[in-house]
Amino acid sequence: MAKPERANRFRVIALCVIAATTFWFLNSLNENYSATVRFPLEFIYDPDKYIAVENLPADIQLNVNGLGWNLLRNNLGIKVTPIRIPLENPSEIKKISGAAVPGYIADQLNDFDLNFVITDTLAINIDRRMNKLCFVKIDSNSISLEENYRVTSPLNFLPDTTRISGPSSIIELLPDTVTVVIPQEEIDENYNEIVPITIEHPKAQLLKRNPPTVNITFDVEEFITSKVFAPLIPLNLPANADINIAALEVSYVVPSDQRDAVAAESFEILLDFEAMDPVDSTIIPELAMAPPYVQDVVLDTMKIKVIFNE
Repeated sequence: MAKPERANRFRVIALCVIAATTFWFLNSLNENYSATVRFPLEFIYDPDKYIAVENLPADIQLNVNGLGWNLLRNNLGIKVTPIRIPLENPSEIKKISGAAVPGYIADQLNDFDLNFVITDTLAINIDRRMNKLCFVKIDSNSISLEENYRVTSPLNFLPDTTRISGPSSIIELLPDTVTVVIPQEEIDENYNEIVPITIEHPKAQLLKRNPPTVNITFDVEEFITSKVFAPLIPLNLPANADINIAALEVSYVVPSDQRDAVAAESFEILLDFEAMDPVDSTIIPELAMAPPYVQDVVLDTMKIKVIFNE
């Protein structure tokens, strides 16, 4: 029977200790203390005219006198009003020394008395906002096509300009033309996409583009490689001369849907005797005509020998 009484006695003692500690703690909060605290900062300037290039200081460390209640509230971040620092000419201010801080904040510490400023310097990097109209250019070399596909139309895009705004120190160094890279790879159909206009700069996130995108369109087709034997057409060949080749192999690239439209007669290969090299009696064949829809036409023979009869 003694054990329950002993347990109750310990419980009562513990409650008394907790109550006494709580009373002491609450009572001590009504006294004044000197402590180091952090206050959030808010810099006041016209954001339509100026922009911060670097993150501005978020807080400042001070040594103050104040009631324990107020110090506790500050440390817990409860209803802490930021200290407001007005900047009349922010682009001309690069730092605020700790010695100058009291002039900004003395009348804002309602619940505290300032002893001294611990933060040595507040670094400020703010630029005047600036706009620049830049031309838009599409990087055609960046177009990634599926194998055997080619672009078959002009590269069209709208708009052809964009207005870029941001810190003057960045805007002044931008080129007059912004190059846009097409991000899609292995394109195998007609292209019609909205592509973002990106600026290559370490602080590109500070730049605004108007408009921020460009609409790019172009057509693509699949091409295949094919060959035909096209007849040679001699010109100015004398009666005592002859050639022992009647046709040349011609290789070419053609859209896959027009492969059946190409015939040997679609090519015209001239062999002009007046262009003969007298040193070795050879003539370079000349491609005079080919279908307008074929590309990369190559003749199998570079020179043709002229044979003279006795």
